[in-house]
Amino acid sequence: MTIKDKNIANAILKKIKEINPNAEVILYGSRARGDYNPHSDWDILILLNDLKVNLENEQIFRHHIFDLELEIGEPISIMVRSKNDWEENYSVTPLYKSIKGEGITL
Repeated sequence: MTIKDKNIANAILKKIKEINPNAEVILYGSRARGDYNPHSDWDILILLNDLKVNLENEQIFRHHIFDLELEIGEPISIMVRSKNDWEENYSVTPLYKSIKGEGITL
């Protein structure tokens, strides 16, 4: 990861931790693998200790990150799940396996 990328990853982490200091934040996709291009987005998985996560929770994070997207000029795609839901309901999916294999915890 370049210094610029590390700074962006740290800024994303900071924004998320402002909302939920206990959130686990994982970078995945092309940015994590290092095979991204200048138009690639930042794929971020946010795992919460909450038992249930709904659209309202996700919107709070999206709204909070929007200004950062404008500032850096790069799209940030987030997915918010509860840790319990992620482990129990997604563990058989290719996405879960991919994130487990290539994801970088921020």
